[in-house]
Amino acid sequence: MRFPKKYYIIGGVILTCSLIVIPLIVIPLSGVLNQKQPIADKQPPKQKEITGLVPHDPSAIDMQIPPQGATPNTGNNQGNTKSTGASTPSAPASQYPQMYLTAASGATQYYVSPSGSDSNSGSQASPFATIQKAAQVVKPGSLVHVLPGAYTQTITIKTSGTANARITFLSDTRWAAQIKTTGSDPSWTTDADYIDIIGFDITSDGARDGMVNLGSYTRTLANHIHDIPGKCDSIGGSGVTDGGYTSHDNDIIGNVVNNIGSSYPELCQYVHAIYHSNARGHILNNIAFDNAGVGINLWHAATDTVVANNLVFNNKEHGISIGTNTDNTNGQKGDNFIVANNISIYNALLGVRERIGVGSHDQFTNNIVYGNGEANFGDENYDWPSASGSKDTNTITTDVRFKMYKADGTGDYHLQVGSPAINGGTTLGAPSYDYDGTPRQGGIDIGPFQP
Repeated sequence: MRFPKKYYIIGGVILTCSLIVIPLIVIPLSGVLNQKQPIADKQPPKQKEITGLVPHDPSAIDMQIPPQGATPNTGNNQGNTKSTGASTPSAPASQYPQMYLTAASGATQYYVSPSGSDSNSGSQASPFATIQKAAQVVKPGSLVHVLPGAYTQTITIKTSGTANARITFLSDTRWAAQIKTTGSDPSWTTDADYIDIIGFDITSDGARDGMVNLGSYTRTLANHIHDIPGKCDSIGGSGVTDGGYTSHDNDIIGNVVNNIGSSYPELCQYVHAIYHSNARGHILNNIAFDNAGVGINLWHAATDTVVANNLVFNNKEHGISIGTNTDNTNGQKGDNFIVANNISIYNALLGVRERIGVGSHDQFTNNIVYGNGEANFGDENYDWPSASGSKDTNTITTDVRFKMYKADGTGDYHLQVGSPAINGGTTLGAPSYDYDGTPRQGGIDIGPFQP
C-alpha cells in the first residue's frame, strides 16, 4: 500500500568537464545528456537538452565507508551512443571512488549486459542479460556491474546486505545503463536493507514511481530519474519514493529528478520528485525541477531527517515540504528536521513549507528562497513562523546569480562570482563534497555546487 508521493525529472547535458579532483582520483568527464527517447513504440514530446547538469560524481557523498577491496574490471566498458537520458562520460567504474564500491574482499562480482543471457554465469566473460537475474543471486558484499544499454524489465531486490558487506548495483558508466520500463509497476523496487544503487538512468511510460525503497540503510546515489507519468490520485507517485513507514536511515544523494507527473501539465498534489516517509534520512545535493507536485516532500512517518544543499526549482507545487502524518507514527510528531543550504526558487506555491503538526525543534537555516508563487515560507495557511513554532535563520531572498538560469533545466546552475550563495552556507547538515565531486572546503556554499 502506498501513500502520497512525488515528482518528475528532465535531464539533458552538453557539458565538457575538465579534471574533477576527488580523493586519490582525477576524473575526466565529458558527455551529452540526451532527453527521453521513445519507449517501445510510444513517441513522447520532444524534450530540451540540459546543458548545465552532468552526472553527479558519487564522491559527493561522504558516508565514511572504508575501502573494501573490490576493484571492478572495466574491460567491457564502452562509450555509449546517443540514447535515452544517458550522458556519455568517459569515466569507467574504476574511477568511482573506491569507498563506494563496497563489495567485501573476495566477494562475488556479477556483470549484466544487454547482449548477455540469464542462463550465463554472470561473469565478466559471460554476463547476465537482466538486472533482475543478478538481484536473484546476489549475497551480502556482492557488486553488480551493469554495462551500458537499455534494460526494459522492472527490478525488485529482496536480498539484503549487511553493515559490513553492502550489496551494490553500479552502472559502470554513469547514466548509461538505462532502465526503460513499460506498465504501471515501479521501475526499480528495493525491499531489502544495506543496498546501494549508483548511477542509473531511470524512466517509464506508465509507472507511478521510478524508484521505490522499502528497506533501511539504503543509498540512492547519482541517478537520473525522469519522465515518469504518475497518477494524480490519493495513492500518488514519485521519482524516488523512500517508503516504508518503519524503515530508517536511508540516503538520497546527488540525483537529478525531473518531469515526474509528466502526464499532468498542471499541479498534482500527489505526485512528487523525491518523497521521504521515515526516520533519519539524508537528502543531499539533489536537483529537482519541473515536477507536478513538490520537489522534496517529507510526510507520513518522516522525522529526524536532513535536507541540505539541494536545488529545487520550477515545480508546480512547493519546493520543499516538511511534515508528519501522526496516523502513521502512533501519534508521535515528526521533529528535528534540518533544512539547510538549499536553493528553492520559482516554484508555483511555497518555497519551503513546514506543515502544521510537526515538532518545534526543526531548523531552517542558510537557505536561498525567492521568486515562489505564493510565499517563500509558510504552513498550510501560508503563515510564518508556522503554527509549529519553527523559525528560519540566515535566509537569503535575493537572486542566487547562477551562471545561467533557465526554468526548463537547460541552464548552467553553477554560481557566478559574487553570488550570495558563495560562502553563504552553514556546516550544519552539509555533505563534504558537492554534486560535481568538489570538496566543500573553507566556506560552505548554498546549493549543490561548490565553485
